[in-house]
Amino acid sequence: MKSIPKYLFIIILFFSINVFASCKFEFIPMKSDISKFENKITFGLNMGRTIDDINSFPIPVEEICKDKKFKMFPITYSFVNDKLHQIFFEDMLTDLNHLDNLKKIYGEPSDYYEDDLTSGIKYYHWEFVSKHVFLVIKFSPEETISNVEIVTDDFAKLIEKRNDLLEN
Repeated sequence: MKSIPKYLFIIILFFSINVFASCKFEFIPMKSDISKFENKITFGLNMGRTIDDINSFPIPVEEICKDKKFKMFPITYSFVNDKLHQIFFEDMLTDLNHLDNLKKIYGEPSDYYEDDLTSGIKYYHWEFVSKHVFLVIKFSPEETISNVEIVTDDFAKLIEKRNDLLEN
């Protein structure tokens, strides 16, 4: 009889660990070549768009995440000069806890801000040597919108340089 509580504890622990939704959106490293992306993705490549030297591909989250709780929003992978520099999505339809998911992958945020009101924003930022991860949650009693962006340090400079060339 004494072993039953021990087994019950193990079963409860197992199920509580698996309750959280989990997905690694950065399934190839930032600054990877576009060919590495094309080798891993089979759906959605024909829906991509190219503007000058920027290629963006909106891929259904179901194609990226094995966890079936992730559904109903596209993740856009943007390449500059054929290198991955930005991953972005906006989730308005699910009640997924993107903060817990990102903490599982990247650890605690480097900095954050959280409104204590019934409406407002929550902002989280992870800073790494060559990339940044952002989570912005806009919330109200009516809706919650989560934006996640994973971006290289070079992305803003590359876009600015591209825009300067287009203006001249």
